[in-house]
Amino acid sequence: MPVTRIHRNITLRRLALDLYQFIRCQRPMVQWLGRPFDISRRYVEIDLTYRCNLHCFNCNRSCTQAPSRLDLSVARVAGFIHDSVAQGRSWERIRLLGGEPTLHPDFDVIVDMLRDYQARHNPRLRLVVCTNGNGARVRRTLANLPDGIVVKNTWKGTRQRLFRPFNMAPLDRPLYRWAKYSCGCRILEDCGLGLTPLGYYPCAIAGGIDRVFGFGRGRPELPARLADFQEDLYLFCRLCGHFGFAWPTKNSRMSPLWARAYTRYRKRCATSNRSVNR
Repeated sequence: MPVTRIHRNITLRRLALDLYQFIRCQRPMVQWLGRPFDISRRYVEIDLTYRCNLHCFNCNRSCTQAPSRLDLSVARVAGFIHDSVAQGRSWERIRLLGGEPTLHPDFDVIVDMLRDYQARHNPRLRLVVCTNGNGARVRRTLANLPDGIVVKNTWKGTRQRLFRPFNMAPLDRPLYRWAKYSCGCRILEDCGLGLTPLGYYPCAIAGGIDRVFGFGRGRPELPARLADFQEDLYLFCRLCGHFGFAWPTKNSRMSPLWARAYTRYRKRCATSNRSVNR
């Protein structure tokens, strides 16, 4: 049976780290002490799908605000494995997320591919599935996972929980007028590089932001130089509610930038659907 661990989104320790992060990423502090965060070369987060069976108001992948059935292709996972071996990357941890990752139609195939990569090339690798644990299908898939996989389970249900207000863009808040967005945040070090259906990003959350805003910044291949993401950090962190500090909430909170972005996203989807149906 896989090892299961309970995960909580909001803790006092995380709130304290968020406050430190806000202070540390102010321009005077960065000029004095230098950049506080770098993208981890040890960790990777893979967003397998944006499908989800819940409707969390402040979802940081916009699965509630902008529903989608977009999946990461098996070919993209194979490319990640090939590039990791070719570049000699010895990842310490790979997390599989979503959406709800177990809803990916080829979830079992992808897990088997990563376990084969682990056995052949990286035996110390830790494979983690991050799940909401909700519903019979999800629980059945989790129960069938092979030994050695760690399950990080939030045990969510239909009742809304506390989340950071992801859709409150720092760019819309006067409190952040001195922020240096290209610093990123602690997610870069705690979670690592992001691989999403749209490509590689400095973190997986950035890929979810790009899906809505449509910047087209996803890299098609595993970057050899993570420092090349500086421009992406400036672009995405100014839109991300995880940058800095904000009180958690159970309610839906959204700043003007995000409201306009979701409106444009829905129009793009409607236009695309009309083109397909012609």
